[in-house]
Amino acid sequence: MAATFALMGTLGAAYGPLLEHLTHRFAISLPVAGASLSVHFAGALLGVLVSMRAMETMSGRMTVSAGGACLGLGCAVVALAPAWPAFLAGVFVIGVGWGTLVIGMNQLVAHSQGPRRSALLNALNGAYSAGAVASPLLVATLAREHMALLYAGAAVIALALIPAASGISGRLPVAAAPAVRRPAVLIGIFVCAFALYVGTESGTGGWMTSHLESLGVRSAAAATLTSGFWLALAAGRLLITLVPPRVPEAAIVLSGSAAAAAFLLAAWIGIATPVAYVLTGLALAPIFPTGIVWLAELRPGDSRATSWLFPAAMAGGIAGPGAIGLVVADFGVGWAPLVLALLAAGCLSGFLLAGRAASAA
Repeated sequence: MAATFALMGTLGAAYGPLLEHLTHRFAISLPVAGASLSVHFAGALLGVLVSMRAMETMSGRMTVSAGGACLGLGCAVVALAPAWPAFLAGVFVIGVGWGTLVIGMNQLVAHSQGPRRSALLNALNGAYSAGAVASPLLVATLAREHMALLYAGAAVIALALIPAASGISGRLPVAAAPAVRRPAVLIGIFVCAFALYVGTESGTGGWMTSHLESLGVRSAAAATLTSGFWLALAAGRLLITLVPPRVPEAAIVLSGSAAAAAFLLAAWIGIATPVAYVLTGLALAPIFPTGIVWLAELRPGDSRATSWLFPAAMAGGIAGPGAIGLVVADFGVGWAPLVLALLAAGCLSGFLLAGRAASAA
């Protein structure tokens, strides 16, 4: 699982640093290149929606194996893509496998037995972030001349990991326990908050390179700083495993959301922008995995409740970078961090409402 998470992080974080390379390779504009982020998450949304139903009857092993196969196939298509439409087709297939693996592995851990599920899920998502750290550096070093080789290597790794899924057993629980009243309201609030969170994370990783370059930062340095953002995300998820179990999941999620909104606003204003971006990664780190466990504890034994968080996450990945792309096309890339700050503020508001709804139930 950790190796698969790391590969997913490498692929997911590649799009931002690739944008400039894609504009030259396929003779397209920067906003058009940015559509690759939304196409990836559109495929991921399909993978999540299919897996939501499939995982109620299929074993976790089959879900993870199918996701790995799609990931490998998509990488192979991207490696061989001769034109922009073919590249997007490969990105879409990567997204299908990526979404399948995201819901499959996160759900299996979130609904497993044990008091340290939150720490374990943060650690595994930390492996995702570790892969994302290496991605911008690989792109900056090799993408201009060897992009096909990078994706071919990813395809080989994805396919090689499939046999390892044989160690996964069991399937998800689907019987809901009456933990809270009006569960649809609570789940709906979590869905909105998660969509805004993923829009913030993917938008920051996808657009900060271009924003920093617009400020005069050289491409290699901007890519390195983007790696710093993902490194902070990885470090934060590993550090959160040291937090005592008595600290409520709600407190971790709310504090991270508030800090991320503040740092992104600082990046827009121009207060130590590179540092603000890196600190944003540290603030965002625990929100996704800890939020899953938070809802799983509010709805014990009901994997359907947490399943809805994943299509919400994919929708956020589509809408967040897409919204930033529209702003960039009309007003310039300098406004990207303000849109990100607004997304983070919306995420904070959603989780505050979730906390109130859970307390009132």
